[in-house]
Amino acid sequence: VVSTQSTGHAEINESFNVSIPYVQMRAIKIRDSKFGTALVVESLRNAGGYVLGFRIDPVDRLQEVMKEIQSLYRVYSANPIFGVQYKVEDKVEPLEQLTISYEEDDIEITEEMGGAPSSDAFTAYYADGNKEEDGEPVFCEKLGLAIESIKEGFTLESLWEVTGI
Repeated sequence: VVSTQSTGHAEINESFNVSIPYVQMRAIKIRDSKFGTALVVESLRNAGGYVLGFRIDPVDRLQEVMKEIQSLYRVYSANPIFGVQYKVEDKVEPLEQLTISYEEDDIEITEEMGGAPSSDAFTAYYADGNKEEDGEPVFCEKLGLAIESIKEGFTLESLWEVTGI
């Protein structure tokens, strides 16, 4: 039992451990079960809706553990910890001081390779609505294999620019 969650483990099965954040708890109570009197913790529906029972030995310690968990739950609920710390500032700076002026970049876009720019090659090949049939195959000596004929206004080099290779 800690300030943000309760944890439990089974002595019968050491691989069964559970940790329930207080923010996900719906109810904490004592109930009779087939294993005897047990501490029951119900989680919220959006946290799985689990009903978990814990047998606590000796039985007289059961009430003590339940009161401790309920107390910590009330403290947590009054001032929850969500993992984000923030500080409320008394004075908020005016918008003019927080605004950053816009400066235009001093760049120039140029086409280095002959023919249409690479974005046009992409558009010409992939935005073509009539792509039901391929272009005529032609032998490309540069590649040593047959390729689809290149559209007018483009070069083999400009097509490689599209893929970034």
